[in-house]
Amino acid sequence: MLYTSLEMFKLNIIKDKKGVTLMELMVVITIIGILSLIGIPEYSRFMAKGSVRRAANDLLQNARLAKTMAIKENQTYVIAFNVPAANQYSIGFDTNGDGTPEGYEGGAVRVVDLQAEYGSNIIFGTTAATGPDQPDSCPTCIAVAGSTVAFGATAAPVNEAFNPDGSVNSLGSVFITHNTRGFTYMLRVSYQSGKFDLWSWDGETGNLVPPVVTSCAGDPVRTCGWTEVR
Repeated sequence: MLYTSLEMFKLNIIKDKKGVTLMELMVVITIIGILSLIGIPEYSRFMAKGSVRRAANDLLQNARLAKTMAIKENQTYVIAFNVPAANQYSIGFDTNGDGTPEGYEGGAVRVVDLQAEYGSNIIFGTTAATGPDQPDSCPTCIAVAGSTVAFGATAAPVNEAFNPDGSVNSLGSVFITHNTRGFTYMLRVSYQSGKFDLWSWDGETGNLVPPVVTSCAGDPVRTCGWTEVR
């Protein structure tokens, strides 16, 4: 059989092509497996920390919104923690002063369920032994109270009240954590004017006692294993 020049050229190309050997394929599969072992835990860690961060940021925004609504409507607004159920908080106006929201603007009380909105592992709490305090100077390390949600009186419902003049009724803090990873954020009301501080804890499961670093010279401030976020 006679071949044209073009057909001979195509045959030569086919002959020059080499396949993948079994050894090369096994090496590639091994590399992919190693990368998966490294990457999947890091991805899981990243997602866990991100869930706690979103929950804390949303709480901060909701607190600011409650303050704004109190000024706008000239009535007291509250955030009640573990109301109506554990690991939930409700937001709304409180006309009778019992610390429980009665409604929000012209509608029903706003309820945020940590586990429904951010994941089943997100709860109020922390595994940190100490937290930052004294925000007006260099923060010091203070013991974390038995209750990780504390505003003024600890009798139920624990709540923060926002007054029509923009002030708050009590100082305190709330911790939100990932209960298996240990990542924690703390929202603290540090002044009667209603200023909020947000901190993240650098510890986690397997590193429950991160290095105690007290640094006030730069930004962000670091103390007791906590880093000031805003």
